[in-house]
Amino acid sequence: MSLSSFCVPVVAELLYAARNPSRVTYNLKTHNDFIESCSILNIMKETAGRYSIHRLQLKHQGRPIPENDLWIASRCLEQSVPLCTEDAHFDGIDGLVIIR
Repeated sequence: MSLSSFCVPVVAELLYAARNPSRVTYNLKTHNDFIESCSILNIMKETAGRYSIHRLQLKHQGRPIPENDLWIASRCLEQSVPLCTEDAHFDGIDGLVIIR
């Protein structure tokens, strides 16, 4: 897997970000061009299993995180790849390597 591979929740987050500010038309074109140059990874049964484990763990810790972020973290764990993020809520996920 290369740095240009993303799972569907990442694509959704990119498109959300593109639609949020004032230059929507420009942002959507730029984001869609970038997304088209990337590989889109499927979420598999193993990803769902990891998702359920970590969601329960975070619930018991009283530290739930947004759903999309949990899917993204689960896919990173499944593929043994680091996650590039500034979001501190990922720190509660055991085994996830984070690049800041």
